[in-house]
Amino acid sequence: MNTILEASSVDQFFRTGFWLKPVQVLDKVDLKVPRGTVFGFLGANGAGKTTLIHLITGLRKPTRGTVRVLGHDACSPMAKAQIGYLPERPYFQEHLTGRGLLEYFGTLAGMRRPTIKDRIPIVLKLVNLDYADKLELKKYSKGMLQRIGIAQALLHNPELLVLDEPMSGLDPIGRKEMRELILNLATEGHTIFFSSHVIPDVEAICRQVALIDKGKILGCGPIDSFLQPHSEAIEVAFSGIKINFPEFQTVTEIPKGLRAIVPNQKALDGVITKILAQDGHILWVQPLRPSLEDLFKPKAELQKQPINPHHLRA
Repeated sequence: MNTILEASSVDQFFRTGFWLKPVQVLDKVDLKVPRGTVFGFLGANGAGKTTLIHLITGLRKPTRGTVRVLGHDACSPMAKAQIGYLPERPYFQEHLTGRGLLEYFGTLAGMRRPTIKDRIPIVLKLVNLDYADKLELKKYSKGMLQRIGIAQALLHNPELLVLDEPMSGLDPIGRKEMRELILNLATEGHTIFFSSHVIPDVEAICRQVALIDKGKILGCGPIDSFLQPHSEAIEVAFSGIKINFPEFQTVTEIPKGLRAIVPNQKALDGVITKILAQDGHILWVQPLRPSLEDLFKPKAELQKQPINPHHLRA
């Protein structure tokens, strides 16, 4: 079976307010997650990401439609046995050690004690916490708590890992470590489905992606299919001089100098030669490729006015 997770025509309603009026949170959601992929689920806060994750993990049943994991209904014991889940805000007993927490969750999952004992050092090594197995959780950093959360999700060796905002609240180093961990888990044969509202995190590690907005799926498929056609435009940043070259399409001031866009490689070669000839310093050069973030930006945000090159001194 090439598809590990499938949602078909899923609607979800909640009743809120004094009169308990039904509010639709998910609207005809269709989703397929191929086996062996790192699948990113993108959407703003309140878009319906966590609601769908609750349906995938069997914590709720959809109002209409079906959610299946490996061909089984998501609420069935067969499906749940193949899912490892890390919620967005996990709660762990702080007095427990890392090993104690895993023993506790393994017992809750119905695992036999010898199996738990054998799996604990394996999963701790996978998440790079084998050195902290006897350390109390109250002494863990935020990043360590996220990793021990993934360790408990891995304990019963599931095929599908469902991670709800796994990088939320992490500092840049923690985010980098989490991205590397997710990629390592994928090489171990796990399928990872994780939600996020931070688009660069998803772009960095995902092969497949789905976008959700106000309960509706905007698109689902290979990440490249959401990017605009390839552009030859290149960004160059430099310092030491403030000069307008004819090759510049736009120029923007940055704290260390200027950031300019040139149309192609030929124009870039000429610009770099001119900058260096006038004792300027190149800060960076990179292709100007479109971002998935553009899909969520209002059009007004995409039309930012750069500095007029003619206002710069020649």
